[in-house]
Amino acid sequence: MKVLFLKEVAGTARAGEVKEVAPGYARNHLLPHKLAVAADDRMVEQIRQREEAARRRAEKALHDAREVSARLRKLTVTIYAKTGEAGRLFGSVTNADIAQQLKREAGLEIDKRKIAVEPPIKSLGPHEVEIELHPEVTETLRVVVAAK
Repeated sequence: MKVLFLKEVAGTARAGEVKEVAPGYARNHLLPHKLAVAADDRMVEQIRQREEAARRRAEKALHDAREVSARLRKLTVTIYAKTGEAGRLFGSVTNADIAQQLKREAGLEIDKRKIAVEPPIKSLGPHEVEIELHPEVTETLRVVVAAK
């Protein structure tokens, strides 16, 4: 019996593969556990279309990340904060502050969880933070902290 695997089955097939298996194995194990479905031409074509759409979305996400990376490379964000003696900040500049300022200054909406502020920014002056735009695209952003 020909089946289309929905999930990986160790030693048998990976998700998305169409394979010929014993009818009993398909009826008693694969189909009841939703690991595979009976493969007809319509089902195979439907899965191929989904995979193609997912591939196009992934390419678009990578292209968009590279465009944002090019914009960030040219950008310096200025954040104004309250300071105490010797230019030390009350608290620190967080990734949420940087994301909010990026939206204000450049119109870029970047998730605050993608911004890595290591070590924490607790002083005035220029700093650099890493922004992961995509698993393959990481950019360094210059952040200047100034007194209010």
